[in-house]
Amino acid sequence: MNCVFFINPELDIPIYRQLVDAIRAAVNKGTLAPREQLPTVQELSEELGVARGTIKRAYDELERLGLVEKVQGRGTFVRYRPSQSGSSREQAMAAIDTLLEQLEDMGFTAAEINIFLNLKLRERSEQESRVKVALVECNSENLSCMADQLRTISGIDLYSHLLESIEQYPYKLDDSLDLIVTTMEHASYLEQVIPAGKRLAKVALRLKPQCMAEIIKIKRGKRVGILCYSQRFGQLLYRNCLEYSDNVQLQKPEMFSGGLDMRAYLQDLDVVLLPQNYEKYCSGKEAQLLNAFTGAKIECSYEMDAGSFLYLQEKTRRILEERTI
Repeated sequence: MNCVFFINPELDIPIYRQLVDAIRAAVNKGTLAPREQLPTVQELSEELGVARGTIKRAYDELERLGLVEKVQGRGTFVRYRPSQSGSSREQAMAAIDTLLEQLEDMGFTAAEINIFLNLKLRERSEQESRVKVALVECNSENLSCMADQLRTISGIDLYSHLLESIEQYPYKLDDSLDLIVTTMEHASYLEQVIPAGKRLAKVALRLKPQCMAEIIKIKRGKRVGILCYSQRFGQLLYRNCLEYSDNVQLQKPEMFSGGLDMRAYLQDLDVVLLPQNYEKYCSGKEAQLLNAFTGAKIECSYEMDAGSFLYLQEKTRRILEERTI
């Protein structure tokens, strides 16, 4: 026999149970082949430094589970189990027996074990019924805000991805997903790299009305800067500021932690536009300087418009309904 078993005396799991689990795993993996002979109780006791009674108890348990058979005068062998329709059921029942015994060894009562099993079954049932949604966007700022908005829809598990990550690893959007949400801008690309079909949901973004109102209120001639974490977010905000502001001195977007002299930059501004929750995108020093800025700070964010959001709510509702039919 070439298989080596390992036990850890420091674990709370009884030694005989560790040995049972190790041999069962070896049998299931094929490391121990059918009809292969196991070491004698004496041999394994000496090899592992474990009492012979512990080894015998493990072998007795394995025999009870139908994994080994003892042949008088010859030794203990891995039991040959021809494939049959009932074998998977037998394995399932054996696995349940093993789990129950492990929990009993830990001191739990039958009533407590029943509660644990019911809780886990309910938890798995709820997970399986949830709608798996992937969100794809090209910049971290919009991705974060869109994710916050989607999490208000009940019954979904959300997976957020930057577009560049999907460009490198398209397999992240696999068939396990129920819905892939992205903007109109990126939908055509995703349709080319993934077999999305009906799973692709296209949404439209808009600058939040409160942000737009603050930008509109900026007085003429004011010096306005834009700070961002991603260039694409900065460019989008720059275009919107040009559209909604009236004759302001608008500076090109600057990146956080991009070698910018933040102190000097802020001294030349009356207003600075920032991504919502900007503290998580900038360094501690940059955050301190921004908090001390005496001009106006406008935190900007984008959201899915009302029509897009209602569309997604309806999509997820229908998916959930189909699963209950």
